Amino acid sequence: MSSFRGKYFLDALSAIERIGAAQSPAAIGEVINGTAASFGYDHVCFLISAGSHQPFEDRVLWQAWPKSWAEQYRSSNFYAHDPLAPRIRRQAEMFAWSDLPLDQMNAAARSIMEIAAVDYDLRFGLCAPVHGMNGYQAGLSLAGRDVDRTPEANSAIELVTMYAFNRFAILRSRQQTKTAVLSAREREVMNWVAAGKTAWDTSVILSISEDTVNKTVTAAMHKLNAHTRAQAVAEAIKRGLIAF
Repeated sequence: MSSFRGKYFLDALSAIERIGAAQSPAAIGEVINGTAASFGYDHVCFLISAGSHQPFEDRVLWQAWPKSWAEQYRSSNFYAHDPLAPRIRRQAEMFAWSDLPLDQMNAAARSIMEIAAVDYDLRFGLCAPVHGMNGYQAGLSLAGRDVDRTPEANSAIELVTMYAFNRFAILRSRQQTKTAVLSAREREVMNWVAAGKTAWDTSVILSISEDTVNKTVTAAMHKLNAHTRAQAVAEAIKRGLIAF
């Protein structure tokens, strides 16, 4: 990160202070919008790292793109061919969209960049990746026409991006904790799942239908953000929601 001072430093500190006080993703997003606008960026999109099976919508932490562009990007599955996506995942340093030469892109990638610039006036863009100990975590993409491209402006954006991601993560963790409180029935069923009982076994033990058992397990998995029964059991035990 380049050094910066004066107005840029004060702007970054002000944004960080407001991000720290934000109590919702929307409040963080508004700070990001305001900070980006102060440097000439009219549009932003903040994406989080997710599994390859996750749809694009689940990767979005905050988005303020032109509505028609966002809809076309999603419906046409542009993310799969967007040349910025692999670059932001592997490069920790900030980079401008123009750092990716059009003549070195395949036809699909080149078409996406040309549509963004010509049809939606997203002419100058900047990407601020967030990388941690385990690699890529998130990235902020900004676009505008008349932007401040100085190293000091970029450093301010980079700092605000990192703090914004941390605040997003804190709020998401709190929300997951709130929604992960299992009902009495869910805890009861998950205890039997942890004991190795099948859905049929559990239905007999609890005198409920096998379908009810399966639906209850599915609900518990959703609350625990688990993709398998084994993962749900492990998460429930870790959080002290069931005994084992």
